[in-house]
Amino acid sequence: MHSKREKSVLFTWELRDKARRKRWFYINLKRTLEGLSPKSWSKVGGSVYLVDERHSREFRKLLKHFEGPELKWYEFRIGARRQPP
Repeated sequence: MHSKREKSVLFTWELRDKARRKRWFYINLKRTLEGLSPKSWSKVGGSVYLVDERHSREFRKLLKHFEGPELKWYEFRIGARRQPP
C-alpha cells in the first residue's frame, strides 16, 4: 500500500519581546491550532510550524491579522511529505 503524500507550508515569525498584542497573538494561535485536525500541523520548534497546504489558509489569515512592526512572518512551500498509511 502506498502512503499518502501531502504538500506543506512552513510558517515562521519574529514577534518582538515587548509587542503590545503578544498575548492576543498567542491566544489566537492556540485557537487556530485547536481548529485544525491534529495531524495537519506540527511544531518544528520555537515559532516554526509545518502545516498541510490545505489548512495553511487559516494560519496565513492569523499571521496577516497581526502583521506589522511588532510581527514579521514568512512562509515557505515544501514539496510533499510522507503521511502514515
